[in-house]
Amino acid sequence: MNKLIFKDQPKEMAFKTLVQQFFKENPDTTQASISISRYKPSRSDAQNRLYWKWVDILGKELGYSKDETHLILADKFLGRIEITTKKGDVISTVKSTRGLKTGEFTDYLHDIDFFISEYDIVLPYGDDYKLAMGEKDARKVPQS
Repeated sequence: MNKLIFKDQPKEMAFKTLVQQFFKENPDTTQASISISRYKPSRSDAQNRLYWKWVDILGKELGYSKDETHLILADKFLGRIEITTKKGDVISTVKSTRGLKTGEFTDYLHDIDFFISEYDIVLPYGDDYKLAMGEKDARKVPQS
């Protein structure tokens, strides 16, 4: 359960509501723990919709599943993480898109868009594209 709070706005009601909601949803619980962390905006809903729409189109065009396409793109543009176990084995995995902030995800989408321009694949550039890339008048642009 998360709630965004602002420095310059009253917090008492937000805190009280959160606590009441938690105990209402967990009636058998008698204790709870609270933590506060710095807000890190993750990718927007528009970015997520656009990304998975693109992944679906690319997968179909290139002959991969959505999951395979997602991993291929992440591997190409985000790189890999390597971990050495205590036994000395090296495990390599693709970096996740989950933790990307809004600006980082915009860069990722730009990378994909530029990469795909080398192929004869048409990707949608409608409202979600404009919103995902941070263009304010997205709703005024006709869908292509």
